[in-house]
Amino acid sequence: MPAKQQSTTSYLQVMPFYANAGAPHWNVFQVSEQSPRITLAGTVTTCDQAQRMAANNRRPLRIAQQAWQQMIAAGVAPNGAPEGLTIT
Repeated sequence: MPAKQQSTTSYLQVMPFYANAGAPHWNVFQVSEQSPRITLAGTVTTCDQAQRMAANNRRPLRIAQQAWQQMIAAGVAPNGAPEGLTIT
């Protein structure tokens, strides 16, 4: 009988933007229990893009509190967190 595979928990985490030249953008990392534990999943410029990325990857989405505030200030996120999104 084949060994039962353990399910792993992984999610996408949006991190704060630190100003350089150009428009604000946020790095999205996939965080997993297995190695590699953290990998760059991509870059987004809006909350909607982050949500689509999470849906395409079938992963829950978490946004760091500072990143969320930055997105609201930039006008690229709603004032209230959409359903299914976690602010950490």
